[in-house]
Amino acid sequence: MAALCPNCKTKLSCGCQRRTASNGTTACSSCIGSYERELKKSKPALAKVNTSSNQDRWSELMKKFKK
Repeated sequence: MAALCPNCKTKLSCGCQRRTASNGTTACSSCIGSYERELKKSKPALAKVNTSSNQDRWSELMKKFKK
């Protein structure tokens, strides 16, 4: 069974049509550019959340050691 592009739902029957995105999903050669741009738009928001939660954990650990 042929894979489908997550963007345009085109059948990816040939290996030359398949591209692997930075998140590991498969996309077709015509959609990979737009798919990567969408991934990059969503990454900064996720990175910011993770950074703040890591900073909070670090602050809590430092408070314990200062006592």
